[in-house]
Amino acid sequence: MKGVNVKYRLLALVAFFVFFSKGYSIGDNNQVGAREVALGNASVAIISPFSVFNNQAALALFKNVSVAVDFRQPYLIEGFSSKALAFVIPTTLSNFAVGIQQKGIPGYNESRFGLSMARALGNRVYAGIQFNYFMIDFPEQGSRRGTFLIEFGMLYQTTHNLTIGLHIFNPSRASIESLNFKSELPVSATAGIALKPSANLVFVSAVAFCYDNPLNIRMGIEYQFSDCFFLRGGLSGKPIRHSAGLGFKNRNFSVDFAIVHHETLGYTPSISLTLNL
Repeated sequence: MKGVNVKYRLLALVAFFVFFSKGYSIGDNNQVGAREVALGNASVAIISPFSVFNNQAALALFKNVSVAVDFRQPYLIEGFSSKALAFVIPTTLSNFAVGIQQKGIPGYNESRFGLSMARALGNRVYAGIQFNYFMIDFPEQGSRRGTFLIEFGMLYQTTHNLTIGLHIFNPSRASIESLNFKSELPVSATAGIALKPSANLVFVSAVAFCYDNPLNIRMGIEYQFSDCFFLRGGLSGKPIRHSAGLGFKNRNFSVDFAIVHHETLGYTPSISLTLNL
């Protein structure tokens, strides 16, 4: 039992180092949704229930209630998992959504709860904003710390084939302070496009800037090779990540699978399920 506790303490230390010193915390907000991940996380101009994590403006385009769940196991570390839920509710006034994300290992957890609103500002322009509560839990220390932060996005559909997106995360530079440390949550801005040159082909690209981190360039391609099946691939860096995935979609249901290779930490598989009501 003592050996197990030591193992979890070491994993918690690794998670803390990776999340905060390298900027890979939930606040990075760029690894939710298997389709998005397979496309290199170039998701700022993609319309999806997981836009609640990537660009809230895209939620304004939903006409029906949508529920999506995502699960991944970062770097195939036993006991290390990330889970997310997105729930989109269209109304005549605006579209609303709830996003919940949690990841961590025994002894260390990060959670985020978000409520967003999105609406059209014109025929082709959309905007969205989200209010989040971000929390870190250290069970062994008996402490839990949290903070409020905001994020917002814009979406512009120049044509039916080209969409441009912009997303700003944590412009107020919210931070979390506990007994042992104070961490500034990431401040980031992402801009990108989604181009659909034909009915069965989509290209996406994005550029992300995160304060105190290198500029991150992302790109991906999606090919629909049958009525219901999709093949995807992507690339992002720095750090360099290669990604690939498959998807199945019918009228009301879709399932997506992705796997990402990090140049240092290894492979991360993920799966997402979406139900449109």
